[in-house]
Amino acid sequence: MPISRASLAEALSVEQNRRRYILLFVSYITSAIMLVLGLNHLFSEDYLLQFILFGCAFSFLLNAAWFHASQQLESACLVEGILVASFVVGLVVHGGFEQTALYWVFPFPPILFGLLGRKRGTVLNLCLLAVLALVLYGPNFGQAQYQAAESSRFLASLLTLILACGINEHFRERSHRSMDLLQRSKHNQANTDALTGLANRRFLDESMPQYLQQQPELLLPMALILVDLDHFKHINDSFGHAEGDKVLQQIARLFRSKLRQPDIACRYGGEEFLLLLPHTQLSDATRVAEKIRQTVAQQRFLPQHSELVITCSFGVAVLSGAEDFDEALRQADQLLYQAKADGRNLVRS
Repeated sequence: MPISRASLAEALSVEQNRRRYILLFVSYITSAIMLVLGLNHLFSEDYLLQFILFGCAFSFLLNAAWFHASQQLESACLVEGILVASFVVGLVVHGGFEQTALYWVFPFPPILFGLLGRKRGTVLNLCLLAVLALVLYGPNFGQAQYQAAESSRFLASLLTLILACGINEHFRERSHRSMDLLQRSKHNQANTDALTGLANRRFLDESMPQYLQQQPELLLPMALILVDLDHFKHINDSFGHAEGDKVLQQIARLFRSKLRQPDIACRYGGEEFLLLLPHTQLSDATRVAEKIRQTVAQQRFLPQHSELVITCSFGVAVLSGAEDFDEALRQADQLLYQAKADGRNLVRS
């Protein structure tokens, strides 16, 4: 029963929105800051700093524009992360205005985690740390010169920040997964019949119409088989409700064993069941119903009462449009009553 698919999609949507907002925030806010700083140095002779500031601003804006056009969130976040790391390295190599570049590095490790997640964020942050350490302590190729104490304190602070952000991201992801599992569990429980473990009426009334509207290509045409146990009241009256419950549970297991993985078996009422068969034509659904009818009639569900023969009546209809679910269900119900009126233990389609 594909109930958890909707809640999983919802959880993924929330995570995607979080990363989308971080991407756009970083693109626009960072671009605005870099443009302002670039304009402040527009008439200076520090052309390399102007190139870094204006190049950073336009690169971020270009990536944001590409994301709006393509909606490729994963690729846009990866590009943004690489741009952030490149800007940080370039600024530290140059030194920034009055050797203040190191101060501008600290906002970016949490941004990289937000854009890329825990694993890739950790990798890129540690690579950035290693490159900055090489810039600060490696051979001098014309980069800015920082005091040794300043460099060591900066690297220690940056490493601490990366570790703290990594730990936070790790437990945020775990908490997110735990909450998602809890929500999916609650959703499943609310849409599942406690006795049989099948989908219940609430699933049919609330969730199924949403699936049909959102993903009709995965379901239509869909056959509806409405099943009713013949003379079930006689079983409860003669053998007790506990035995009747055992029959319902075994009937539910039989349905699951006879249906395909994408098919959905629902408990529609007391002794009524509804079988939903995606991508199934009327003739195929009728054959499935007939096979189940024969299996039920041949099986003895209460071995201690071997004389008890249980049969079912079936009404089969096909749904071709997402908006026609109620009408197809009404047709299946009418055909079911026709089967019962014709003598029961029959399939009508």
